[in-house]
Amino acid sequence: MAGTKEQLDAKRGDAAPGAFSLFVRALRAPFLVSSAIPVLIGATLPFWLRPNGFSFSWILLVETLVAMIALHAGANMANDYFDAKSGADRDGLTRSPVNGGSGLIQAGLLSEGYFLRGSLIALGLGAAIGIHLCLATPGWFVFGLGLVGVFTAYGYSAPPLRLGCRGLGEPAVALSFGVLPVAGAYFVQTGTMSWHVIVASLPISFAIALVLWVNEIPNVESDSRANKRTLVVMLGARTAARGGVVTLAILTFASLFAAVFTGCLIPLTLVAILAFGLVRTVIADCWNKYNDPKSLLEAQMTATRLHAVLGAVIALSALIAITG
Repeated sequence: MAGTKEQLDAKRGDAAPGAFSLFVRALRAPFLVSSAIPVLIGATLPFWLRPNGFSFSWILLVETLVAMIALHAGANMANDYFDAKSGADRDGLTRSPVNGGSGLIQAGLLSEGYFLRGSLIALGLGAAIGIHLCLATPGWFVFGLGLVGVFTAYGYSAPPLRLGCRGLGEPAVALSFGVLPVAGAYFVQTGTMSWHVIVASLPISFAIALVLWVNEIPNVESDSRANKRTLVVMLGARTAARGGVVTLAILTFASLFAAVFTGCLIPLTLVAILAFGLVRTVIADCWNKYNDPKSLLEAQMTATRLHAVLGAVIALSALIAITG
């Protein structure tokens, strides 16, 4: 009985998380920066490409950021909801600060309904702002991008699409957190589009695909049991952790060089090659530790840092062109 009383006292001594804290955790707020980065790239890219009639608007930038972050938050909450329904994150054995969802449903701290409602509200907010941006820009380009964004954000986990369960999740994320927001933010600022923008978006597209890919490696067994057939599951942990990671790392930097040498990005952007040490850590850890999920946390965190560094270099380098 004494032991039980001590355990109860210890539990009472632990402060229960408040509503706001749970809300932030449900959104997976620290990772929403990955949706802000491509928007910043698209909004600063005109300073380098200098399209005719370009006039920077802070208001439109803020609106684009809020819309993209809302769509990302909605996708995160939908992912938690539908993964809980399918049992993909049920055991939580491979959950870490960067993968396996928030874990709040499994811990009994928030209901499935909370995540479903939150997802629909966030996606609705993103869509509403997107409609205003569409009205503030010429044509239907922004509307089309926004429609695809909402479609992939909800359809990543939700039936009947369940893109993440059909080997289409990784391409969908590369598109939704790379090409689409870069092109959308650029068009909102300039009202124009060119192939230069698409090429300039490829490095960050491959970088976010690498982040997702590395995060999926520890979940191969649990995803497979839940019939969540990601590309990583289809390839198997060994092939995905070696061939897949190396391929995405090469594509990230090869596309960076291609964008610079075709004039799509300012040459200063090549300073990002100084982040090669981060790539080496990701490759080495995935190559050697793919069969030990708990040992992959450093690789996961490093891939996230690589994405942030690359995005910051691309966005800030474009601003240097202001003085040119």
